Amino acid sequence: MPRDNDRGGVGGVMKIFDEEFYKERVNVFPFIKLMGLKLLSSGGGKSVMECRIRPILKNSGGTLHGGVMGALVDTSVATALRSVMPLSSRMTTVEYKVNFLKPVPGGTITAHASILRLGRTIAVGATEIRDEAGDVVAFGSATYYILNVRPPAESPVIME
Repeated sequence: MPRDNDRGGVGGVMKIFDEEFYKERVNVFPFIKLMGLKLLSSGGGKSVMECRIRPILKNSGGTLHGGVMGALVDTSVATALRSVMPLSSRMTTVEYKVNFLKPVPGGTITAHASILRLGRTIAVGATEIRDEAGDVVAFGSATYYILNVRPPAESPVIME
């Protein structure tokens, strides 16, 4: 079990991947809360997230808005990526694509994401989204640019 001081590096960045610590941080992000997403697991280049469908997330036809599934694809692949990329690095979405297969009128959907390719500066992942019956309602892919951030060098101490 990691010690608390192993979790935080420069700016609170984890030095080693700690799934429980990461889930706690992700699940309180304002956007995640707004969309009603919840990270259930993340590690080894995979993640599982869910979204309980609420009336505010529905389109004028009474089914889940496609933008919610787009956000779920982007976020689930990003959480899978975070579990395998260098912890001092950052990432930004380059693009994502979603194929909608079936309308979702309610219930809970679950996204299973995995990283397909992790390069030095580009990563690609895919997500399959299922409804409560286990039917695939959408699938998507996402591409990220990896920014290899290095901690700032220590400032020299000037003696007077």
